Amino acid sequence: MALKRHRLCQRRKTLGFSQERLAETLGVDRSTVVRWENAETDPQPWHRTRIAAALQVTPDQLDGMLGDVSIARRRGQVVGDDAKAAPARTELLDPLRAFLTTSYLPPAIRLAPRTVDVRRSVGQLHRLYQQASYDDVARQVPDVLSQATVLAGNSSGLQRSTAIKLLAAAYLAASKLAVKAGDGEIALVTADRAATAAHLVEDKALAGVAAYQASCAYLRLSGHMHEAEQTALASIEQLSVRQRVDDPDLLSVRGALTLLSAVVAARLGRSDDANSRLADAERLAANLGADGNRMWTAFGPTNVVIHRVSVAVDAGQYDRAFEVSKPLDTSKLPAGLVSRRAQVHLDLAVASAAGNEGPSLAVLHLLEAERVAPETISANIHARTLVTNLLSKERRSATPGLRPLAMRAGLIS
Repeated sequence: MALKRHRLCQRRKTLGFSQERLAETLGVDRSTVVRWENAETDPQPWHRTRIAAALQVTPDQLDGMLGDVSIARRRGQVVGDDAKAAPARTELLDPLRAFLTTSYLPPAIRLAPRTVDVRRSVGQLHRLYQQASYDDVARQVPDVLSQATVLAGNSSGLQRSTAIKLLAAAYLAASKLAVKAGDGEIALVTADRAATAAHLVEDKALAGVAAYQASCAYLRLSGHMHEAEQTALASIEQLSVRQRVDDPDLLSVRGALTLLSAVVAARLGRSDDANSRLADAERLAANLGADGNRMWTAFGPTNVVIHRVSVAVDAGQYDRAFEVSKPLDTSKLPAGLVSRRAQVHLDLAVASAAGNEGPSLAVLHLLEAERVAPETISANIHARTLVTNLLSKERRSATPGLRPLAMRAGLIS
């Protein structure tokens, strides 16, 4: 379907502005105005005051015009004036919320757990998350955080350093779950706690992953896209200065941050920056040599291609997303990376719904994502929103699998 901010276009025409004349008035290229009107990008904050003045509207009125089809709403949705965000699965985070509410109190665990047991539990959290077993992560994360907290508080010497690293890793798993469920505030709190622990023991790799999670958290908070980008870029710079070229952990973390920064650039409408960062990530993946999962990043050549699909979708280049995905072989990923495999189909579902392919193919990709990772539709806020908006435009004869999918996801009864 064609994307258009109709009220923005109409206001320009009412005032007698051509796209060229408006661009000249604002001091930008005509192509920039075209991208704004086609909802390919959102105007930067410093442009909005000038746009409002040129169009003789208030900033709030301009926000309404831009909100007809905004880049922030486009991902995970069927685009249109009636697009609605799906309700998040708030209950998924209830155990984590309860833990965070009482985390300042003395832990209920009387005996300090063994380091080996906490390491096993933390590793299991990350494995479950990457297997898209989000309900299991939600149930287990408070207990693992409690154990890690007690271990860190009752350790000394080298064991204390290990315990604090495990505490950081446990908070990273909690932050991942919050990001997936769409709660940016909890994601940011838990990422910050992970970062504090990582910096306390001067673990650069863990600190980099914490920055990655903080950046993801900012993406879940409205109006914080630039904070997301700056957090990722600052961490990349730090790793670039201090990184050992032969350290696969640091290389993987830097690669993951570079991929994330490419996604953010695409969402900000800066395709050149996004493509440049993808090229940087490709070089890092080549240095790493193979697909891997160091520091739970899933970084490697295949994940770079997966992000090329995501960047194309975020840039509104839906045909390119399909083109990039054709040679993609997700079987090259390590076996446990189920959520990464499902992500490709979620991206292509968005491309189908918002592009030329239509809702039928979108539903097929959603069903394939569900087959690969059964909990991904029910837990992923973007997937839930896409299903909700496909339902709002449903033609049952064209998408017979949509309604049963929505029922399994708990979106309708």
